[in-house]
Amino acid sequence: MKRYLLYIVIMLTILVFSSCDEGTREVYAPDANTTEMVEINDSLIDADSDADGVSFWDGFLILVVTLGLAGLIVWFFIAMVPIKLWFNAKLSKVNISWLLLIKMRWQNIPQAKLINLMVTAYNAGLRTLSLPELMKYYLAKVDLDVVVATMIRAMAANVKDIKFDDMAQLYLRKVDVGAIVHAQINAMNAQIKTSIPELSEFYLAGGNVGDLIKAKNIADNAGDDIKAELDLGRLKKHYLAGGNLKKTIEAYISAKKAKLTGFEFEDICKIDLAGMDVVEAIKPAINPIVVETDGVRGVARDGVELTMKVKVTLRSQIKNIIGGVSADTVLARVNEALATQIGLAQSHTEILQNPYLVADKVENSAAISESSAYEIRSVDVSDIKIGNDVGASLKVARAKAQVEAAKAELLLAEEKVQKAMASAFLDGNISVQEYTDIKNKQADTLMRQSLANVDVTGHHLSSHIGSPDESPHVQETDVVVEKNDDDSKKD
Repeated sequence: MKRYLLYIVIMLTILVFSSCDEGTREVYAPDANTTEMVEINDSLIDADSDADGVSFWDGFLILVVTLGLAGLIVWFFIAMVPIKLWFNAKLSKVNISWLLLIKMRWQNIPQAKLINLMVTAYNAGLRTLSLPELMKYYLAKVDLDVVVATMIRAMAANVKDIKFDDMAQLYLRKVDVGAIVHAQINAMNAQIKTSIPELSEFYLAGGNVGDLIKAKNIADNAGDDIKAELDLGRLKKHYLAGGNLKKTIEAYISAKKAKLTGFEFEDICKIDLAGMDVVEAIKPAINPIVVETDGVRGVARDGVELTMKVKVTLRSQIKNIIGGVSADTVLARVNEALATQIGLAQSHTEILQNPYLVADKVENSAAISESSAYEIRSVDVSDIKIGNDVGASLKVARAKAQVEAAKAELLLAEEKVQKAMASAFLDGNISVQEYTDIKNKQADTLMRQSLANVDVTGHHLSSHIGSPDESPHVQETDVVVEKNDDDSKKD
C-alpha cells in the first residue's frame, strides 16, 4: 500500500513539472556582448502561442486534481489509518499492515483496543499472537482481554502446548479459561499429571477444577498407597455424582491412618452420597464410643433380684453404617442379653463372686451385632446391686393366699352349718337346749383361741391381736356367754 501511494505521488509530481515545462518558452534577446540574432519563424510563434493556451488549462486541471488527491490522502490517513497507533506498534516492533487497519475500520473493530492488546502481549513475551486472530475472535464475541491475560499467565508459569486459538475456542464453549489455567498451574506445582483438555472436559461436565486439584493434592500428600488408589478418574466420578470430595477424602485418609480394614474408597463414597456427614459418621470407627446402660434388673434362679449397669464400647462398621441398626438398638440388645444371663445364674452369689462372667457372655453374643452398624469391643460391669428376695416374697404371698382361701372355705362351711341348723329346727330334729349347748361350745372355743393367739386353722395371730376382723368373734362369744349365764340362772 505504501508503494502504491508513493507511485501516485511521484506521478503527480512529474505531471505538474512537465506541464510547467511545456507552458514556458525561452526568448533570447540580443546581448550586449553578443552580435548574433535569433530568427523566429512566424509560423512557429503562432504554434507556440496556441500551445501556451492549451498548457495553461491543462496545468490548472492538474493542479486541481493534485490538490484533491492530496486532500484525499490526508483524509485517508486521518480517518482510516491511525498513524499514531501504527507508529507506537512499530516502536514496539509489532508489524501491522495498513490494509488490516483499513479492514478493521470497515468492520467496526476498535483499532486501539486490538493494537494495544498486541503490544501488551508482545512486550510480555507472547510473540505468537497475530492481529488477524484477534480480529476473528473479536467478531466472535470473545473477551480478548481475558483470553490474552490467561495466555500471558500460562506462558509465565511455563504451561506448554497452549495456543491462543484453543483458548479462544474454550471461551466460546463457555469454559472459564482463567480457572482452567489456574488449576493447571496448581497441578504442575503439585506434580499432578493432567492437561488443559482434561480439565476443560471436567469443567464442562459441571465440575469445579479447583476443588478437584486440591482434593487430589490432599490424597497425594497422604502417602504413596493412597496416592496410587485415588486417581483423578475416581475423584471426578465421585464429584460428578454429587459427593463432597474434600470430606470424603479426609474420611478415607483418617480411616486408613487408623489401620481399619475391610472397606474401600467406594464405601466411604456411599456414606457421603447417602446424605450423611461422612467425617462424623466414621469417627466411631476410628475412636470407639463408650455408652453406659441404665440399671438392668434380673432375677437369679434362687429368687434374688439383681440390678446391674455395664459400660459398652462400640466401634462402627463402615460397610454397615448405611442401613445398619443404630447404637440405641445395640444397647437395647445388650440390656436384653444381660437380663437373660442374670436369669440363667443358679444363684445371685454366683454373679456377685464373678460378675465379669456375665459381661463376657454378653460381649460374645453374636446376636447383638447382627446387621448392626456397630460391633461390640468390650462390655464392662460398672455397678451391681442386690434387690428384693423375690422368691421369699412369692412364698409369703402364696401362703397368705392359702390362708385366705382356707378362711373362705371355713366361712362357706359355717354357712352350710347354719343352713343345716336352720333346717334341723324346722324339721324338729334339734331342740333349743341342744342348739344352746352347741353355741356355748363354739364360744368357749373362740375364747380359748383368742387367749392362745391362734386362728381356727391353728396358726398364731400375734400380729393380729385386737384386729377388727377378730373383734366380732369376741363380741359374739361374750353375747353367747351372757346368754348361757341367763339360761343357767333360769335352770
